[in-house]
Amino acid sequence: MVALNTGRFARWRGWLPLAVGGAVYTVILCVIVVERAESTTDFRDFWQTASHFRQTGQITADKGVHNYLPFFTIFMLPWSFLPLRAAIVVFTLLSMGLLAVTVVMVEILLNQRLDRRPRGATYAALGLMFAYVHSCGVLGAAGLLLLFLIVATWFLVERGREWEAGLPLGFAALIKLLPLVLIVFFLLKRRWRVAATSLGVFVVLGMGLPLVMLGLDETIAQHREFRRRAVEEHSAYTTIFAAQPRKAKYNNNALPIVLRRLLSPVNADPDEERPGFFVNVATLPPPVIWSIYLVIVAGALGATALVTLQRPRGWPPESLEDIFEVRAQYGQWCCLMLIATPLMWTHYLPLVYWPLALLADRVERTRRAARRPCRLSYAALVLWLIGVLLLAWPPARAAGAQQWSVVVLWLAALWLSVGRRRGP
Repeated sequence: MVALNTGRFARWRGWLPLAVGGAVYTVILCVIVVERAESTTDFRDFWQTASHFRQTGQITADKGVHNYLPFFTIFMLPWSFLPLRAAIVVFTLLSMGLLAVTVVMVEILLNQRLDRRPRGATYAALGLMFAYVHSCGVLGAAGLLLLFLIVATWFLVERGREWEAGLPLGFAALIKLLPLVLIVFFLLKRRWRVAATSLGVFVVLGMGLPLVMLGLDETIAQHREFRRRAVEEHSAYTTIFAAQPRKAKYNNNALPIVLRRLLSPVNADPDEERPGFFVNVATLPPPVIWSIYLVIVAGALGATALVTLQRPRGWPPESLEDIFEVRAQYGQWCCLMLIATPLMWTHYLPLVYWPLALLADRVERTRRAARRPCRLSYAALVLWLIGVLLLAWPPARAAGAQQWSVVVLWLAALWLSVGRRRGP
């Protein structure tokens, strides 16, 4: 038995540096979140809202949870039984554990197996995403949980377990509405089982759990309030047409506020310490900005849908080329989530880990095969790195450096979905 265990360790010891580095970072992250627990974390708002619900039986938006369905507060209820600092440590450990599982799933998918040590592509993807993972972890946000659910969905799809694949996707959409976009992908691909299961989970849990916990009248009232806050007050239309748009600070990189900052004089740092922080290159009326926004979003959605419908036509994909195309298409839809969202903070960026890893994998494959490097993938990864470095420069963030990084990933995934050059 000892010899068997030693053999297993020897087989996977190439992963030890990454595992040790991840464990050390997780410990450091736990120290940081404990220090910040009562001041500036998303998790504090989640915990306080859940605690208020446990104590009063009422869901409130006064504790900082504005753009989440009523289901989310009920989902966070178990955490409220722990003290805040203990709860955020457990949540951080869970998030980092799920990130580790996500990395392994992506490696198995893209490499077709788990090698004895991580490939260069794995290190590259993690390195390029680290800043955004750190942002998510420090804030105690739900992004790493969502990433795990999104990747788990595709992991199950590739293994032909389509009924099960809809479960994590539906659950992800309940935590944050953004993954609803991915259900459209499966509908266009005629993966009815995935779409049906995910929509079933979304409706049954999203309405059923609040009905049991709140009753019919309060469930309806809470969903109306959610619609008012998330759909009306924070919509793209409101952001573009409001005299003083909400969430105008430069760390919001959603497309509506980025266009508003670039095309009208909007203070990108409305705090009193730095008044008059403008990055606009033109001054256009709101209807023109709105038209530009619609053209961009409609163009991205139309191009993504068109590619999804046309290539490849068969299912399941029969060749490596077809598999690569479908993977790139799923990556496009992951990017489209962040292009279309009316709010986008830095801790949303881990949600595009899949297309980022896909590009890093393509570079790795061409290098190993001694083929001509994929210039498109190289260029996209370099531009993404530039976007990461520009986190240190508030004017670049105000001008949409992170949003344009996502657009670059989307364009690269789009091209690789239809291009003729293929990796081995």
